[in-house]
Amino acid sequence: MRLTDALRLRPGMSVAFTGAGGKSNALGTLAREARGSHAMVLTTTTRLAVSQRGLADEHHVLTRAEAVAQLPLRLDRSILVTGPEDPSQGKLLAPEPEVLEALRWRTHAEGALLALEADGARGRWIKAPAEHEPVLPFWVDVVAPVTGLEVIGAPLDSRVAHRPELVSQVLGIAAGEPLTAEHVAALLSSGAGGLKGIPPGSEVRAVLNGAEVEAEVAIAEEVAARTLGTERVRAVLMCALGSEDPVRRVAGRIAGIVLAAGAGRRLQQAKPIVEWKGQPLARYVIDAARQAGLHPIVVVLGAEASNIRSSLAQDRVTFVENPDWDKGQSTSVRAGLDAVEANVEAAVFLLADMPRVSARTIRSLVEQHAQALPAIVAPVGAGRRGNPVLFDRVVFSELHALRGDQGGRSLLDRWAWLPVDADPIEFFEVDSPDDLDTLRRTC
Repeated sequence: MRLTDALRLRPGMSVAFTGAGGKSNALGTLAREARGSHAMVLTTTTRLAVSQRGLADEHHVLTRAEAVAQLPLRLDRSILVTGPEDPSQGKLLAPEPEVLEALRWRTHAEGALLALEADGARGRWIKAPAEHEPVLPFWVDVVAPVTGLEVIGAPLDSRVAHRPELVSQVLGIAAGEPLTAEHVAALLSSGAGGLKGIPPGSEVRAVLNGAEVEAEVAIAEEVAARTLGTERVRAVLMCALGSEDPVRRVAGRIAGIVLAAGAGRRLQQAKPIVEWKGQPLARYVIDAARQAGLHPIVVVLGAEASNIRSSLAQDRVTFVENPDWDKGQSTSVRAGLDAVEANVEAAVFLLADMPRVSARTIRSLVEQHAQALPAIVAPVGAGRRGNPVLFDRVVFSELHALRGDQGGRSLLDRWAWLPVDADPIEFFEVDSPDDLDTLRRTC
C-alpha cells in the first residue's frame, strides 16, 4: 500500500512527521508517490541536513512569502523548500513562519500536498521531544509520529535513541534497559512523547518503520494494538519505508454497529432478545464482534428498547436509541454512525438476528481492510453475498445519505468491494417463527 493512501492524504492536505526512525524517508516516499499524479512540496519547521536536498527533484530557498507564488508546482517534479543554508552546521534552515503559511495556502488552493519534517533525531530510531519540540503549525491536517522497530530488544542508549535521558524519563525506565513493544507504544501514546504539541484539529497516524518481514509485522501489530488504546491515535501504519508499496498494514479502530431496532413483526416479538440455547440472539452477535476485536461496539435500539437494554445490560456495549426506527433501516445506520465515526477508521454493521455469525469471518473482514483500506469488504459463501459488511470511513458520507428502508448493502452496487470467504450457514437470519424453529432444530 502507498504511504499517501495509508495516511489518507487528499489533494490540498498537509502532513507533519515527528519522532525518529524514518521521517526523511517518509518525505522522500511521498515525493516519489506523487510523481505524475499531484504536485508535492516538502519542507521543514526545524532544520534538514544539506545532504537531504535530494529528497525532492528541486530545491528552492525562499526567504520571502511573496516568492511562494512563483514556485513551479508541477505533477512531474517535487519541490523542497527551505530557508538558507547554515554552512557552520551543514544544515538547511527552516523557512520563516510567513513562508510556511504561504506554502500552506498555495498548496491547499491548488490541490498539492505539503509534507513537513517537524523535529530532528540525528539518525536514531527513537526519541522523546525536548522542551522546544516538535515545531508543529496549528493548521497541519495530519501528524505522523515515527518510530523505528529496530529499537525493540535493544538497550536504551545513545546508539538507538536521540536524547536517551528524555526517553528514560518519559518511560520511567533505566538507561540500558532493553526496549519492548510496550515501551514503544507507551512512548508513542504519551503526551510527553509522540503526542506532544499536536494541534487539537490534527489527526494522528503513527508510523512504525522497519516492518520488513512477517516477524517484524507481528511485533508492529503488538505495538499498534497497545497504541490504539489511546483514542487520540487514529491509526498505526506498519511500514518498510524505502520499499515499493511501503505500508504493510494499517491498524485502525474499527467499530461494531449492531442493528437491533426493528419491531420483529413477522416473528411477533423483539428478535434481539429471543432466546436460543439460553441466550438472547443479539448476545451471540455481540460476542463475535468482541472476539474479533471490534471497538467500540454499539447496539442501535428502537422498538422494545427498554426490554432489549435490560436483557443485554451485562454485555458492556454502548446503547444508542433511534427514535425514528420505524422510518426504515437507514435511520439506524445513521444513528450508529453518529455514535462512532469521530474516532474510527471503519465500521462493521451486524444484524442482531444473525446468531451464527463468527468472529473468524469478522476478523477476515478486518484483515482485508488492514491490507489495502478498501471502501467495502463483504463475506461471500456458496456464491452468495451476506452480512456483516465492513464500510471504510471513505463511504460514511454515503451511508449518512441513505433514506427509508435502504441499508448499507445498496452501496455495494455503486462501489468496488472486496469479498472474503465465509460459511454460508452464518448468513442465516431469524425473521419468522419458521426460521426460529429451524434454528432450534439444527443447532
